[in-house]
Amino acid sequence: MSSAVIRAPSCVYSSIQTLPSEKDFPLKHAIEYLIFQVLGFIIRLVPFRFVSRIGSGIGEWTYTKLRYRRSVVTKNLWNAFPELPEVERERIAVESFRSVGAAFFEMLWTPKLTSAMMRSLGMIENVEVLQRLKEQGKGIVVVTAHLGAWEFVSQLYTVHTGETIHVIYKQQSNRRIDTVVKRWRERFGNKAVSMEQAPREIFRALSAGGLVGIVGDQSAPQEATRVRFFGREVPTFEGPAIFSLRTGAPLCVAFIVRRSDGTHAIVIEEIRTSDLQGASNENVRILTQRHVEATESIIRKYPGQWMWMHKRWKHVPDRA
Repeated sequence: MSSAVIRAPSCVYSSIQTLPSEKDFPLKHAIEYLIFQVLGFIIRLVPFRFVSRIGSGIGEWTYTKLRYRRSVVTKNLWNAFPELPEVERERIAVESFRSVGAAFFEMLWTPKLTSAMMRSLGMIENVEVLQRLKEQGKGIVVVTAHLGAWEFVSQLYTVHTGETIHVIYKQQSNRRIDTVVKRWRERFGNKAVSMEQAPREIFRALSAGGLVGIVGDQSAPQEATRVRFFGREVPTFEGPAIFSLRTGAPLCVAFIVRRSDGTHAIVIEEIRTSDLQGASNENVRILTQRHVEATESIIRKYPGQWMWMHKRWKHVPDRA
């Protein structure tokens, strides 16, 4: 009797064969990378129309059963929405994990997405805002947030307009995963730039009239500029405001939201800068406050689509 041989997918073998030595690549990172590759291979066997459902289910399970970052989410929602009943905050928490789960699994499917498929995923509600600002020839600083399928916001914009966006991102500690995700972000013609290289690349892109995308809702160092976000003063990265004020480039926010039919919509809003001359500390604070207020506004409108598990308020005390 011949025995059956179970073979692992070729991508698993190639992942193992190409792993760096233990000296250059810690065992923990090697295991993470292997899991990342296997999970991606499995999820890409599933038709894309089912991927978000699977991700949503796993996201909810992660929150309700594994209780991952449950205390962080509970505290964040209490501080942001003290007026809401507990059951409503719990509903937002579950929705948030479902949204992040869907976004993660959709990202894993990126290697199989074509331009036509990406275009079919959604639309830009007011693309004329960016087109009008681009005519000024000074480039545009675009601020976004971890809302909805945030990894798709630049890609969806590019496949609809054909314009390249310089996407600024924070490098992950796992170098091999970081390299793969960077390649996915550049799949449709964008350029992914690490924060370490960002200043030079941003000034170069803006001087050429290009678009620069920055995620602006992450926790900043304690000494950073403080602005109000959901009623509390929080340290916030000054980068978007500084680049806009120093170069004269207009600044806008662009968020991608998930609609009830499973598609996505990019919502764009210009942030006023005409009354701010020069990158003084006060002007930087004012402009930072303005784009943070726009971010808070969209989160209040779609609270279940924001990533509440991030420690955005770790440098400030809780509400009484």
